[in-house]
Amino acid sequence: MSYSNIFLRDFAPVFGGIVRALRISPKLLAVEVVDEESGDRSLFESADVKDALKQIAPDLNFLTIYTERPAYFREFAETMYEENGLIITILPKHCMGKRRRSYACANGGMGRAKNEPLENLVLDFEWEGGCPGSVFGPRNYYIPIHKKPWEKRGNLDIAVPIGYNTVIVKGVPDSRKRPVRDRLEEAFYRE
Repeated sequence: MSYSNIFLRDFAPVFGGIVRALRISPKLLAVEVVDEESGDRSLFESADVKDALKQIAPDLNFLTIYTERPAYFREFAETMYEENGLIITILPKHCMGKRRRSYACANGGMGRAKNEPLENLVLDFEWEGGCPGSVFGPRNYYIPIHKKPWEKRGNLDIAVPIGYNTVIVKGVPDSRKRPVRDRLEEAFYRE
């Protein structure tokens, strides 16, 4: 069973709240994204993978995208490199968990010590299927975007499932202040 995620439209404050709740330093955060399947489910979704990544990419140091449609992300990767200096690694989904994470540079990369370990945050945008077994580990956090429901709690709080746990993200602004358009409306107004 999968769920539509209404919080992708304003994903940047939710992502910031998740990082603060997990107490992860942004310098030590490596984000890995599992791309959604190309199918009918995502056709009428208000925001897709690329929309969510555009919101958080300026704050990232390391981004890896596992996908079966690399051409879809090629222009996005080039734009993020030109605008933010972010190098995005695009790999096929079957490579997930098989490669060693080596993000070290000559000085440790982006202000971190050479031997300081990275925290991996896996954002799974797939609609069906299980959790990739390779994401579990002491420094890995798994967030299913569509596989488990995200709920509003209390005033402006959002309950975000992370693995088998739930994190309450505090103080995310209400997204109903802006008009919500689906992909077809966005395409119509762009032209």
